[in-house]
Amino acid sequence: MEVSNPPLAQVLAEANLHPQPFHREHPDELHTPSWHAASNRPIVDGKYNDPGTGELRDAGGLVFSGPPAVDIIITNIHEGSSNNIFRTQLPFHMEKLLGWILHVVGERKLQLDSVNATPYAIRVVLAHELNEGQFHETAHEMANGIWGQQ
Repeated sequence: MEVSNPPLAQVLAEANLHPQPFHREHPDELHTPSWHAASNRPIVDGKYNDPGTGELRDAGGLVFSGPPAVDIIITNIHEGSSNNIFRTQLPFHMEKLLGWILHVVGERKLQLDSVNATPYAIRVVLAHELNEGQFHETAHEMANGIWGQQ
């Protein structure tokens, strides 16, 4: 029986963080502030300070989570694979995320080129032959599989 991967658009949509009231979904989850991507300013009470005009504006468009969230970038450099990059920010301590990511690497027997981790960033470079769907499914599990772990 062939396992079907979720459509790329669905995987990408699930990885995006959207502004919403804080509520814990995981016992280790941290509270992380939302940032307005275009202005690179924090969002407070649904508004951000526009650096061009100095005005307070309603936040809309792309947002991301800032520290203490950890910025994760996963890429694959295998010569036979498509050039893909997966990015997300997650509200966990770096050590917990790194442990989960390495668990996925070991469980799936992935070829790993390098890993770099700092308190607020993890960079994972795979060197494993994966097609686009396999890469996004693997990266999604590395980044978001932690939500199912208690």
